[in-house]
Amino acid sequence: MNTGNLIEYLDWLFAHFDAAFARAEAQVCVTLGGARIDCRTSIGSYAETLRIALADGGAPTGSDCRILVACADTLGLPGLPAWDEPFFLERAVEAALSATRYRLHHMAENGFWQFYDRETGRGLQLQRTARDLPPWDGGSPLRNFLHWHMRGASRALVHAGSLGIGGRGVLLSGPGGSGKSGTVLAGILHGLETVGDDYVLVDVAQATLARPLFRTLKTDPAGYARLQLQHWPAVRPGLNWQGKHQFTLGDIGAAPQTAGLVIDAICLPRVGTDRTTRFDPVSPKQAFLAIAPSGVSQIPGDRDVSFGVCAALARRLPAYQMTLGPDPGEIAQAMTGFIEDLRL
Repeated sequence: MNTGNLIEYLDWLFAHFDAAFARAEAQVCVTLGGARIDCRTSIGSYAETLRIALADGGAPTGSDCRILVACADTLGLPGLPAWDEPFFLERAVEAALSATRYRLHHMAENGFWQFYDRETGRGLQLQRTARDLPPWDGGSPLRNFLHWHMRGASRALVHAGSLGIGGRGVLLSGPGGSGKSGTVLAGILHGLETVGDDYVLVDVAQATLARPLFRTLKTDPAGYARLQLQHWPAVRPGLNWQGKHQFTLGDIGAAPQTAGLVIDAICLPRVGTDRTTRFDPVSPKQAFLAIAPSGVSQIPGDRDVSFGVCAALARRLPAYQMTLGPDPGEIAQAMTGFIEDLRL
């Protein structure tokens, strides 16, 4: 296979989909962003990953998506594709497929492929073995498929955390080490709502609405100690690929995710040196540069849609630098007051 015969290959590949989908024994069905996601797999451990990580809630209102996760040469599927060109050029492949029904992602180092047919809402994840997964997959499985299926002119997956009160709140965005995840966790542990710590589905059609996709949370060892997560036995001491502890809302006794948050502002956390947390206005440009690059670079395909949604967020919402104090309780109290003031 090469960029010249992609469509022919994908037509042939998806001709195998329905029969293989019917053969896969493990099934996980959830409703995300109004869409019914029906995932089948022959990998039992992956089904458990989905049950742990995926949020689920609400009645389906959008189109269904069927996703098959399988190892090559199983369920009557073909072996892994052979890429005939010297290198897999992701942007060139995206350009070749941009006007077609198909989307594709490939990690050459471990023989991992994801294929999606926009016209039928079918996705196929094909991998060498059950263990050959991207390192991020345990925290946000099926992320690319959710992006491809749910993206639209006004909505996309956004790399941001969230906190709220009574159905209204803020998005939190920033680079690794800025304090985003710690802020989200501090808020959750002190009773604030969330629709996610890492990726959320954002719709800017009317009121800016963020909806949940994943139940996973993460924090580095310093945050683990500061938040005293050792008191929660379900939060295991082992670290993930980022050197962080990974767990779910249920593991820390938090309330289930709310169905959605109307977003009133963007906050850009950073670790400060003062004893108290403060909020200082920043420009739309600063907000855009904080919220757009990481998500757009991490999720392949339809990047123009993601940029457009992030630009709309930055134009529409006020943005603030949130300089964090050292105490999680104080941070949560400051965030509570800030969100309540936005509601006035």
